[in-house]
Amino acid sequence: MATMHDESHETCMFFVDDSNIWIEAQKFAASGNEYMPKLEDSDIDLRLRIDIGRLVSTLCKSRTQGLSFLYGSRPPPNDSVWNAFKNRFKFKTKIYNRNSQNKEKEVDNSLATDLVYEATELGVAARYDTEVHQRKERTVFIVITGDRDILPPVRKVLDSDIRVELWGWKNGIAKEYYTEQNDRRGLLSIHHLDKEFNNIFFTNFRSTRKGNKAQPVDPARTMVLCGLDEPAAEELDCIGKELLQLRRLFYISPAKSTAEILVEFPNVVHIEDMIFKSRELFDATPPPTMRSKWTTSPSEGSPSPLAEQNLREDTRKAQTSQSPIVFQR
Repeated sequence: MATMHDESHETCMFFVDDSNIWIEAQKFAASGNEYMPKLEDSDIDLRLRIDIGRLVSTLCKSRTQGLSFLYGSRPPPNDSVWNAFKNRFKFKTKIYNRNSQNKEKEVDNSLATDLVYEATELGVAARYDTEVHQRKERTVFIVITGDRDILPPVRKVLDSDIRVELWGWKNGIAKEYYTEQNDRRGLLSIHHLDKEFNNIFFTNFRSTRKGNKAQPVDPARTMVLCGLDEPAAEELDCIGKELLQLRRLFYISPAKSTAEILVEFPNVVHIEDMIFKSRELFDATPPPTMRSKWTTSPSEGSPSPLAEQNLREDTRKAQTSQSPIVFQR
């Protein structure tokens, strides 16, 4: 029978399966949820980022972070994220090569080994040392995964009477964990990252692509937003959140002019559709930082008759108002 614990005196040891928290989060974001609409041109949202500080604080609550581990395959999906885990939040990072079938078996084995080792070491020492026994009572293993392969080592931890909080995506947690939770009431609890999505994850609309500096974007898939008067980061995020309603993957890049930004839609064939929809979007719901009307102009090359007509109309409007112009690069 588990006893009540004072969380303020507890220590959380993290065991994080990077693929689960990173790749599955990108799938969750692209699939559509209460926080953002479903993407129609991609199964994953590569713009998704983890706020590591909020991950640790959200899962720790009022408790203290103890020894922590992060596991993943080479190359890491985001070096800056891994460096933050390692340097700022004192995680021991363990990176392995994938096997010939592109599987992460060594990652699973390393996670399993550390779970069993840390539980065994703490459990054995607690038998002979009252202070260590008390420390064991105050220790919680926070395991971020949903992989069924990790269930046997989790059982070993539970056999040592060490509490485990399993965190994972609702659709990615093996059903056997729920059976185990029923059998280990008070020792094993299951929590869904879905409910904490808005607290832990965020969308980085800015492009991180390292391409040709002379042409940082694909001109055929890019529109330019003009007349922004050197928008701040908060304003760019506001524009990005409005553009989410287009349900297309896009990236924002700086232009040569500080009053312009580039918006690239890598999976869109006809950029004109995005231009027209952007105009309708901001006409209907102007963002607080951009209350002017959006207009359009043609792409480089030979414009269509409709694009030429739009350009003439937009030029006339620009001469008689302060409206920023949206056009194709």
